[in-house]
Amino acid sequence: MKEYLQNTYSVSMDDMMEVWIETFHPFGSVLVIWDVQTHFELLKDLGILVSPLEAYKSKAVTVEFSSILDAYKILDLIEASGISPIMQVYSSGKLVSDNIGK
Repeated sequence: MKEYLQNTYSVSMDDMMEVWIETFHPFGSVLVIWDVQTHFELLKDLGILVSPLEAYKSKAVTVEFSSILDAYKILDLIEASGISPIMQVYSSGKLVSDNIGK
């Protein structure tokens, strides 16, 4: 049997998002919307402009707000539309809540 000398690591999407938030949104209030490709029209109707050309291969989009209450307001509006993508709310670089399991 051949022996391979290597290090392998698995990285979850949550881990990658956590690093992204800590790096690019360390002090903000952020709503993460997963599988954004199927929700462009809804986001546009809510006043969140995400370019399908820029996000066509994206797994998630981050939307930064001036307050955590605004992030929750948009999360609630998205859920009220009857479409419930997986969403997470971060504040100051840390995960506060998500809608997984609702």
